[in-house]
Amino acid sequence: IHELGGATMGADPKTSVTDRWCRTWDVDNLYITDGAVFASNADKNPTLTIMALAWRASDHMLARMRRKEL
Repeated sequence: IHELGGATMGADPKTSVTDRWCRTWDVDNLYITDGAVFASNADKNPTLTIMALAWRASDHMLARMRRKEL
């Protein structure tokens, strides 16, 4: 089974745990790159979507590192 949800991604820190980059609102350098950021689950395997979100978050981290923000 694939456990999803619990640390929902969103645009508002009052209603979500992470921003659109999977970075937590409360801890600037903490990224959640698993199925926890999903608001719900379809009837399909989420593995490829999780991999895509992790890759996207990694690209964001790398860009922040290049700008000396991390």
